[in-house]
Amino acid sequence: MSKKTKGNIKGPANLPDNGKIAKKKKNIVTHILNFILDVLFLAIIVLGLVKADIFNVLLSAFSLSSTEYSTYADIESAFTKLSDLSAEEIKKREPVYVVDINEYVAPKPDPSKFDKAFENYKDDTIEVHYYKEWMHQSWFHFVDVKIKHPSQLRLALAFDKYSSARWLRKLPTTLSADVNAVCAVNGAFYNIRWGGTLIYKRQLLQHHPFGVDILLIDSDGNFHVIDDSELESSGVLEQYDIVSGVAFGPKLVEDGQELTITKRNWEPGTYEPRTAICQFSDDLHYLIVLAEGRNRSSLGVLLQTFAHEIAQKNVKIAYNLDGGQSGTVIIGNRLKNTVGWGPQKPESDIIYFATAIKDK
Repeated sequence: MSKKTKGNIKGPANLPDNGKIAKKKKNIVTHILNFILDVLFLAIIVLGLVKADIFNVLLSAFSLSSTEYSTYADIESAFTKLSDLSAEEIKKREPVYVVDINEYVAPKPDPSKFDKAFENYKDDTIEVHYYKEWMHQSWFHFVDVKIKHPSQLRLALAFDKYSSARWLRKLPTTLSADVNAVCAVNGAFYNIRWGGTLIYKRQLLQHHPFGVDILLIDSDGNFHVIDDSELESSGVLEQYDIVSGVAFGPKLVEDGQELTITKRNWEPGTYEPRTAICQFSDDLHYLIVLAEGRNRSSLGVLLQTFAHEIAQKNVKIAYNLDGGQSGTVIIGNRLKNTVGWGPQKPESDIIYFATAIKDK
């Protein structure tokens, strides 16, 4: 005798339909999970590109405070908005170019960016303009430099080594070529004297105070000039991330004002070739200045006169570098000035500006 079924309970004939429904639900869940994984991957990429707080971006895209998302279409629409927002952010942001401070050689400048006279250079990260003026019976050479990132202002030691050995020196134009400088100026010639201060790639390699001003350059590209006896007591090394430091001096201009030269070192009262490096108020903007002397065309200038003329260029701060026969201004490895009474002499260091666009 057969048994009757109770109520509306369906028999085995409906099992295949239940399986299709379960399979369909499983496929929907799988698609949603795959979509979420794709979106998370996109979010990670966006985070790396625009360095934005991804949670804030998501909150903005979803508008969680006023909108509820309950369907697949709503979710897809929200993440489309997120993608569009990220694309717009990327378009607005300029690329950041950085030159590794620990690398001795900077990226090589593009030869096509120099003009024929090697007086100008311009790419997306650096702009250089050279000019000269006749003043005080001497030729004054100027190099106006603007950079995008502080790491483009650099100090280079000959052979990338710290030493007092005479043979560890190079001609400034050779050293400029070694490190791929766009433009360069002689430094402080640290290894010609027993005393002085030298900071190279954040390392304090030498500190023997003997009463001179030292130029310190921090990781923001800003200049700080202090007396060498105050280096450790002033707190400047703790307050700023000092990348480079050289000792020659003195400071010539401070807060846009010409200083009265009181330090009697480096022949301030005689007519000499002079060299300086300066910073303008708009931060990553600098000026190299060289006054020729001791040659047939130029007499040379007093240090106070040099400071006065530099102050007329509206710089914020100016620092006197090694002058005399050491004075060299270089653009594209070409020497722009006449050096004293003869050829360049081998030196231990230069200060230079580099492009931050890597070689292709």
